[in-house]
Amino acid sequence: MSSILIPKEQQTAYQRWEMSSFSSQKNPSGTAASDSNNENTQAVLDKARKEGFSQGMKEGYFAGMEQAKESLDIDKQNLMTVAASFSDALEKTDEKIAEDVLRLALDIAKAMLKTQMNVNEMAILPVVKEAINYLPSIQKPSRILLHPADALTVKTHMQEELKEQGWILVEDEAIERGGCMVETASNQIDASNDTRWRRICDALGQQNDWMA
Repeated sequence: MSSILIPKEQQTAYQRWEMSSFSSQKNPSGTAASDSNNENTQAVLDKARKEGFSQGMKEGYFAGMEQAKESLDIDKQNLMTVAASFSDALEKTDEKIAEDVLRLALDIAKAMLKTQMNVNEMAILPVVKEAINYLPSIQKPSRILLHPADALTVKTHMQEELKEQGWILVEDEAIERGGCMVETASNQIDASNDTRWRRICDALGQQNDWMA
């Protein structure tokens, strides 16, 4: 084949056929190269897609773990706050229950004492003896003021002893049964029920009226 280019209109039929055949032989080679490039490009894209997906998964995992950790820390703090509040509430409840129980115990004790004073006439004797023992010395005139019913009991069981010490028994309706007042020239001992009960309540840090 001649290397000199001949215009198409001057070419013979054979020359035109020869050029056409040559061109058809070159095109398959160009198409193959193009397909190969496309395959390489697709492979690169697939690889990049896979790497991007893998990297995204990895970053998403760590981001999710960090968020979960922060959420867990918040939940933990909230739980500790609730626990502390519950503990405080429980402590206050325990204190209130203790106060209520103590108040109830005092009410029961008061009721029992009043019942005992009305039923057991001998209950006045230790009260009188304790009141007398509070005095460092007896200075005349010395008097013991008692409810009339209790005065009778004291006379029956302690008359000789009190007479020897110079005590005078005085009946007084204003004094509640079960209590007494001791008076000397320089001292006075209030052993009334109300005063003795108030001392007990003060010792326990409670307010509980004897007459209530």
